[in-house]
Amino acid sequence: MTLTPVQKKLVARAKRYPFDPSPRSYLFVGDGCWMLHDYDLKAPQNASVEIGGILQPINKALVDHGYSPASLGVPRLPVLASGSNASPTRLREKFGSNSGQTLIPVVKHQVSDVLPVFSAKFASYGSITATLQYVPGSQSQMFATYLSEPQLLRMHGTEAIGDEFHFARIDNVEIVSESGDLTRGPVYAYLSIKEVFQVDGLQFTLREFETNAPEAQFAARSQETILKLAWGLLESKKNLDTFIYENISDKNIRRQRNDRLQAYSTPFADVSVKIIEGSPAKLFKRMAK
Repeated sequence: MTLTPVQKKLVARAKRYPFDPSPRSYLFVGDGCWMLHDYDLKAPQNASVEIGGILQPINKALVDHGYSPASLGVPRLPVLASGSNASPTRLREKFGSNSGQTLIPVVKHQVSDVLPVFSAKFASYGSITATLQYVPGSQSQMFATYLSEPQLLRMHGTEAIGDEFHFARIDNVEIVSESGDLTRGPVYAYLSIKEVFQVDGLQFTLREFETNAPEAQFAARSQETILKLAWGLLESKKNLDTFIYENISDKNIRRQRNDRLQAYSTPFADVSVKIIEGSPAKLFKRMAK
C-alpha cells in the first residue's frame, strides 16, 4: 500500500505524540499560551504571567486581553497529564470550539510515586497513548491541568471514559510545583483501561518527561520507538507507516490489534486507587460544601 500525502501526514502526527508539551508551566488562554509563575490553586490572583518576555500580574494581563479574572478563580480539580493533555497543541484541539472562553492553568510539578508510561493500546489517531504507573519512591516531572467543572466535562468527552480510560482519584500523592509549593493528594488522572505496556518485565516512560524510574524496570522511549516495538510484537507484514495508518483508518483492525496487545500489559500497581464513576459534577459539589 502506498500512502497518499494526506495519509502520510496522519502517520507523521501519530509519531509526534505527546505533541511537544511545554518545558514550563503555562496558562492556556483561548488558543494561546502565557508562561505561568507562582500559580496557587487557593490564590490564583497572586500568580504572574510572562507575555512577550514581559512579566506582569495575572489579573492585569487577563483584563488587558478581555478576560474576567473571576473565571480563573472558579473551583478547579488538579488532573495529572501523563501524556498529550500537557500539550498546548492537544488542548487547542480539545477546547477549540470555545477557545475564546478557555483559561486552563497547566502547572509543572515534581510528582511522587507515579510515573508517566505508555499504555497497551493504540488510539484512534494512531499513537500509543500514555497512562500512569504507581511506583513508590519514584519522582517524575509532570504537568497537572487545573480544570473547572465545564472543562473537566469537556475533557471527559475526549477521553472515551469507560471504554478507553477510567477517571480515577489517587490519594496521598505528593506534588511540588516549580515555585516550591507542596500539595499532598488527592489528585486525579485518566488511567488506561488497557493498562500499562510491558515487554519482558520492562515498562516504558515517556522520553519527554524526566523521571528517576528504576532502570531495571523502566526505560524512557519515544513514541516512534514504542510504535516500532508494538509493530514488531504483533508481527505485522505491513511496513510501519501502513501499519500505523491502518490503526487510524480501520477501527476493527485497531480493536483487534489492541486485543492482541493485551498480552503485553500489566495493571496500575496501586490497588487502592478509586475509580470515579458517573459525572464528575459531584466532585465540585463536595468542594462547594
